[in-house]
Amino acid sequence: MSDVSSASLPPPAPDAGIASASTLASAAAVRATLASLAAHSASLDAHLAQLLGAAAPRVAAARARIAHTQPQVALILEEAGVLQSRLADTSANAARISEAVRRLDEEQSRIDVAARWAQRTADLRAALHSLASAIEQADWDAATRHCIRAMSIDADILGSDFAAAVVPSAELPLAPPQTLLSLRESLLEVFSRRFRLATEAKDSAEATRYFKMFPLVGWRNEGLSVYSEFARAMVRERGRVIVDALVGGSSTSTHHHASLLTSLFEHLALLIDQHQPLVDRNYGPGGFALGVMPGLQEECDRLGRRVWDAWWDERLVPRKLDSARSHSFAYVASLGASSLRGLSRGAPGRPGTPLNGGGTGTATPVEQEGPDGKDVDRLLTELAGMAARWGTYQQFLQGRLGAENGTAAAEEEAEDSTQPSGVPASALGKQLADGLQNAYVPLETWYLRISIEKANTPDLSARPLTSSVLDDVFYVLRSILARSISTASVETVAAMTKAARWVMDEEFVQAIVRRMETVWRGVSSSMTVDGPRKEAATREMRTTFIVYLNVLSVSADYTERILAELSSEQVLGASFAERELAEVASMVQGLGVLVTRIKSAVRTEMDQLFTQLTRARLRPILTEAYRDVSYLLDDDAFSEAEFQDPVRRRFIKGWETVLAGYEELFVEANWEAYFSLTLDALVRSWEKLAMGMRYTELGALRFDKDVRTICSWLANHSKSGSVRDKFARLQQVSYVLNLDDDDLPAEGAEAGAEAPRDLYSEAEAAGMAWRLSPDEVAALLRDNRVRA
Repeated sequence: MSDVSSASLPPPAPDAGIASASTLASAAAVRATLASLAAHSASLDAHLAQLLGAAAPRVAAARARIAHTQPQVALILEEAGVLQSRLADTSANAARISEAVRRLDEEQSRIDVAARWAQRTADLRAALHSLASAIEQADWDAATRHCIRAMSIDADILGSDFAAAVVPSAELPLAPPQTLLSLRESLLEVFSRRFRLATEAKDSAEATRYFKMFPLVGWRNEGLSVYSEFARAMVRERGRVIVDALVGGSSTSTHHHASLLTSLFEHLALLIDQHQPLVDRNYGPGGFALGVMPGLQEECDRLGRRVWDAWWDERLVPRKLDSARSHSFAYVASLGASSLRGLSRGAPGRPGTPLNGGGTGTATPVEQEGPDGKDVDRLLTELAGMAARWGTYQQFLQGRLGAENGTAAAEEEAEDSTQPSGVPASALGKQLADGLQNAYVPLETWYLRISIEKANTPDLSARPLTSSVLDDVFYVLRSILARSISTASVETVAAMTKAARWVMDEEFVQAIVRRMETVWRGVSSSMTVDGPRKEAATREMRTTFIVYLNVLSVSADYTERILAELSSEQVLGASFAERELAEVASMVQGLGVLVTRIKSAVRTEMDQLFTQLTRARLRPILTEAYRDVSYLLDDDAFSEAEFQDPVRRRFIKGWETVLAGYEELFVEANWEAYFSLTLDALVRSWEKLAMGMRYTELGALRFDKDVRTICSWLANHSKSGSVRDKFARLQQVSYVLNLDDDDLPAEGAEAGAEAPRDLYSEAEAAGMAWRLSPDEVAALLRDNRVRA
């Protein structure tokens, strides 16, 4: 315990009097510091000696324990030496045995390899000699079996020096690889010759027999090539019939060339349907697509391009294209002058007025040199028909070859992203695509424009007034869109929808808008004077405007109907693959922007018509209806008002005077819109008038009856059901005026300040949808109601 205590004693602390060397300023201070350091060093030495003395017993005990273990360590070393001497001989024997076993295994494996090589070489020799013998005996089935056996020998054995030394014989002196190749080439020649003879003799069983042998003897590609030649020969045979029909057939028929292409594609489809299973079954999936189909497509392209070139030349397509491009559509530019001339001298009942089929704001089409529209229509039908046949053929190929084609085909087709996987690239397809873009789209656009030009003559004998231009233009629009869809070309549909959108907007919608502007300018001078001339100009402008508004409104309906029909999956699915349906439908629906443009034009022009002809005449309707009318009624005045009913009677008379004939002239949608404009303007004026009058209790009852009877009468002239909604504020005015005295706030400043708002909130909480503001309700109660 004392050892531990002494060992744990801390060293003596340095004397506090030892100063830092940097602070010593005199010799005495230095000597004093040195003395302190010497004393501290002596104390440290004493402390160290004390620690060593205390640790001496522990050091001695540790040395004793080490000396005690030394004999045991020596004994262990001695035993290890004995064991090593005993195991050294055993280890050497084991190493010798292991090496001997390894050498035996190596020798055994070499013997096995040599035996296998000898056996396989013997098999090779036997197979080659048997193959040669079978060829000499013309036993082709046996030759095929022996060839398969020889080809199953490993390439290392076949090309080894050992085989080259032992296999050759006097009959077969060449090395085994050359011998096998020579025999296989003999089989290839024989199989090819006999396959051709069988096909010429139309011996399908014999032809199939030899066709199956090609891949068995290692001539897969050569077998496909031979079969491709056979298939191409069948197409060429059919092609002679097509060429004869092309030369001697009736080229005036619009279906002649399309029928020839159809017969070609049908023949190819039948051939593919019959022969593809046989080829793929014996040559593996994709064998027909990669080995036979390219040759068939070359023949198809050759014959199809011949039909196309004949059609192109016979129909004089380049001449029609040049004529269409040089055609000048001057009728749009001439709208202003011709419309102005027609209207400036027009009057009802005389030639030159709209009602008598004269000047109607319709431009007189300028005669232009150009291709005949009927010829172009027939040409476009032919071209679309040929493209449709090609599209159907492509879909058939994609369905039959796309799924069967393997990875190799997919890699080969990867460079042409526009070509469906498994379907070979086609020169005919490219020529058709170029023809659609360079001939079909320009001529179809020209045909739409010329049809609009010829159709722009309003039919003013119809009621309600529309125009024959609707049936003509939208029949053509639907026809060209349906025809472009039938081409089964996404690029063609994209180009035609873009062209149709521009033509319909610029040369139909905007042309009608410009006509309406011209009509207004033409009659504005006549409307500046009073008398019959002003009335005639007003009627003429109204009739003409209504014609064009009806045309635009019905055009929007027709456009929506056509787009809904043509963008349906049922219509598009007949021409396009499933992966293309969404894209094509989006292109067709893109024409919907026309509907927005048309409806916007209708709203703008209808506002102008209303502003010019009707708005200023609405105020006198109310002024006349309320002439000498007061709602400060007693019993006698109320009875007289009930008997005479002046407000309703005068209102109906004024309404019929201002809007006479409008409902019969407008189509339903336009009449509802015009009716709504008129009612909005009229009701706003009536509300202001009602807010400025005073009412007794009987007068409020009379006002309520006037509002309800006129509202009911107007509702009979509209099918939209919006009349009562527009009269909502007037009906709420009547409601407030006819409140019972018990429901009204008491007179006085205290009650009058908050009671109307309480009444407003209570009615709102009860479910009433207020159209009046709280201030308006308060003003009615305060200023308009005369209490007994």
